[in-house]
Amino acid sequence: MRVVIQRVLNASVVIEQKTHASIGKGLMILLGVEENDTIEDITWLTQKIAQLRIF
Repeated sequence: MRVVIQRVLNASVVIEQKTHASIGKGLMILLGVEENDTIEDITWLTQKIAQLRIF
């Protein structure tokens, strides 16, 4: 599992040329998950992200 957190002025999710979500200034989290990742991995990672000093 990999995570990249990036500050953005704006970001959007476009699928088949349709915008499904967008934000203005803020933080974008890109998350990569694979089959071997467990619920424990997800729990650990979400807690780590929530406790970052940027929040």
